[in-house]
Amino acid sequence: MPSGDRRPWTAGLLVGLAVLLLFLHGLGWLQPVESFLMVPLTPLQRFIADLGRNALGAVGFVREIRDLREEVERLRAQVEDLQTENLRLRELAAENAELKALLGIVQENPQTTFVAATVIGYETDPYLRFLILDAGTRQGVREGMPVITRGSALVGRIASADLNRSRVRLLNDGGNQVGALLQTTQATGMVIGQPDGSLLLDFVRPDEQILPGDVVLTSGVGGQIPRALVIGQVAEVLEGREPFQRARIQPAVDPRRLHYVLVITSFPGMERLP
Repeated sequence: MPSGDRRPWTAGLLVGLAVLLLFLHGLGWLQPVESFLMVPLTPLQRFIADLGRNALGAVGFVREIRDLREEVERLRAQVEDLQTENLRLRELAAENAELKALLGIVQENPQTTFVAATVIGYETDPYLRFLILDAGTRQGVREGMPVITRGSALVGRIASADLNRSRVRLLNDGGNQVGALLQTTQATGMVIGQPDGSLLLDFVRPDEQILPGDVVLTSGVGGQIPRALVIGQVAEVLEGREPFQRARIQPAVDPRRLHYVLVITSFPGMERLP
């Protein structure tokens, strides 16, 4: 038979065989053979199934990493916001404590009059040190008036005043002087601002005692600054100069940390300002 005539016969044979196998499968007669053939294929099926599961797991892992990164960024931004808010609240708490302390001074000194002011600037150069306040002559502020902060600590004196602003010459400005009294020994002298911004207690008589750590107060001599305002503490007693004793003073006030102050406009025993 020619080869061209065999093709239809071969195709028909294959179709018939397929129909027979389907018929036998339906009757269940091929189950033993199928079970036998499945044994070597089972590991391959497991491998393919595991490979698919691993691929899905890798995709899920990548997605989880991305989600975790987004969550970390969100939490980092939240922490930064909370830190900023915490700093703001701490600053507000410090300002509130400062205002309460100043209010306490006003309430404890009913015979003294004050003008409350906000510090709006700080000027410094090698020779001059000033604070700028938002209160001036309209509020009753005049040149020479003392300026204090919490704890009745002396900041300085008004150097000049405009209508709604004034400048405070700081206590530690070079050449600034104020009469002083030691709280414990009652020794008297003069506190003088130094060119480097430090404070020096000078002109203490040799028969008087200076104790390290003693509180230095204003003496009230001259009648333009009240008595017993806090200047600072004795940090070191200096040797080598006669006839007077000297000491280095640690100031009670850091002007750069001030937000609010009180200008003393009048007090009992105050001398009229020139």
